[in-house]
Amino acid sequence: MQLELLEDYLRVMFLQKNIIKEEREKMKKILVIFSIIAIISLAGCTANEANKEANGASEYPKRAIEMVIPFGEGGASDTFARKFAEIMNESLPKPIQPVNQKGSGGLVGMTYAFQQANDGYTVLEITPSHVIADVMEVSQDIKLLEDFEPLTRIQSDTYVISVPKSSEYKTFEEIVKAGKTKEIKFAGISPGGLDDLTLNALAKETGINIKFVPYASGSEVKAAVLGGEVDIYLDKLVSAIGYIKSGDVKPVVVLNDERISSIDELKDVPSTVELGYDVTIGSWRGFVIKKGAPQEVKDYLISEMKKAYDTQEYKDFAETTLTNIRPGFLNNEEFGEFMQSQYKMFDEVAKNVGLK
Repeated sequence: MQLELLEDYLRVMFLQKNIIKEEREKMKKILVIFSIIAIISLAGCTANEANKEANGASEYPKRAIEMVIPFGEGGASDTFARKFAEIMNESLPKPIQPVNQKGSGGLVGMTYAFQQANDGYTVLEITPSHVIADVMEVSQDIKLLEDFEPLTRIQSDTYVISVPKSSEYKTFEEIVKAGKTKEIKFAGISPGGLDDLTLNALAKETGINIKFVPYASGSEVKAAVLGGEVDIYLDKLVSAIGYIKSGDVKPVVVLNDERISSIDELKDVPSTVELGYDVTIGSWRGFVIKKGAPQEVKDYLISEMKKAYDTQEYKDFAETTLTNIRPGFLNNEEFGEFMQSQYKMFDEVAKNVGLK
């Protein structure tokens, strides 16, 4: 009897041992399954996060983008920026909204743009005035080349020098010859501005003496030219062409690599380079963004700006405004290098004439 009980006990113990072993094997399998599920879930979460980031970039812009025009309404920079925004809006999911923030030669607009978040929802139109402000250290707190990043340059204006119809000078070489022994007077609004530095660069190249005569407004400058109060008149083609066609002024040289044969009134006018003077300074317009904006946002804006630049609508606009004489578009890297070269040139001129 005792022997039977012992056998039964051993049998039960053996069965329990096998059951425990089987349960352990089952638990191991369950743990393996749970581990696999956890890995898959973690991978899924990582993929979802990546997709969210990608979708965040692809969803830009989620709201309107503000285009800051740092000058008043109706001028060349305002007209250009509004037209360019209009063309870009034809393909953007959210609109670009131009807003004028004028004052202090463009610095008010730059300050306003700097005060906004660097999230890509504020772009700033710039001109040589902003580079010159850096050169002249007008603002100690905000610098174009330090606090903003280039997107694209779109327009490149060409300057032309003319003389009043009553002028004694018939050619630019006559002006150069006279300027060796007397001061050649020119009118302008801002001492140390683009016109002033451009003519000083040309004066250095030609060896002539020039005198800046300040006036309060652009209309007063033109009145002074037409009235013969000054010797020469420097202006953008689009601003000067009306006076040239009417015969009120006579063009004597274009600041360009070659003659402008596409305009009848200018086809016989020599270029500075043709005459041996390597000065082709002109105005230009482009866009920058506050430093630190997401790279995918900058890439998107650059792509959309290039797309707008390549449209027939913009080409027609450039032809109308005479900004198609030389190529305007520069991508962000080219534009950045260009601005650095402009800074170096204007800095040298400013030092030469004692403005800095």
